[in-house]
Amino acid sequence: MNQRTRTTLFIPLVACSLAIGPVTAAWATTPQAAPTAQCFVEAKAGDATKVIVTGEGFDKAKGKVTVDQTDGDGGALVTAGADGKFSAADLPLGKYKASQTGGAATTCLGGQEAQDAVNKNFIDNERQRGSREGFTDGQALAKSGACDAAPNPKLKNFPGLTADSEAKKKADEAYTKAYTAAFDSAIKRYCTD
Repeated sequence: MNQRTRTTLFIPLVACSLAIGPVTAAWATTPQAAPTAQCFVEAKAGDATKVIVTGEGFDKAKGKVTVDQTDGDGGALVTAGADGKFSAADLPLGKYKASQTGGAATTCLGGQEAQDAVNKNFIDNERQRGSREGFTDGQALAKSGACDAAPNPKLKNFPGLTADSEAKKKADEAYTKAYTAAFDSAIKRYCTD
C-alpha cells in the first residue's frame, strides 16, 4: 500500500473516532429513566365513605409523600418504602394526587382507569420477568452443553395482587412468550458461538 492510500484511509478513521468519542461519552452519562410514579384510589371494603390510596415509583430518599384530596379536605403525609411504594388508609371518598418535594407528582387513578393501569403493570412486569428468567435459564443450560433443552417457563401464583382474571391470563401468556423467546435466544447464542 502506498503512502497516499494509507493517508486517505487514515484521516477519515481519525475524524470518525474523534466524532464518535463525545457521542459515546454522552450515551454513557445519559441518566436512566426513573420509574414512573403511579397512584391508585380504591374503595375501602365495608365502608363506602372511605378509600385507600396507594402509590409506587416514589423516591424514599426524597422524603415523605404528600397525598392531597383534590375535591375536598382529605389528605395524608406518608413515607415511601425502600421499594418506592406507599399506602394511606381511611381517607375520605374523593379524588387524590400524590407528590414529593423535588420529586414525583401524579394524579391518582380510580375506578376502571386504576384497574387498567394495574393490569398493564402486571402484564409488563411478567413479560420482563419472563425475558430475564428465560435468558438466564437458557444460558445456563447452553453453557452446560444442553443445547437441545426445551424452555420450561415457571408461572407463579401471585396472591393478593389486584389484577383481574383476564389480566392474569394475559400476564401468564406474556411471561411464557417472553420466557420462550429469551430462552431460545440464549440457547442459539451460546450453542453456536
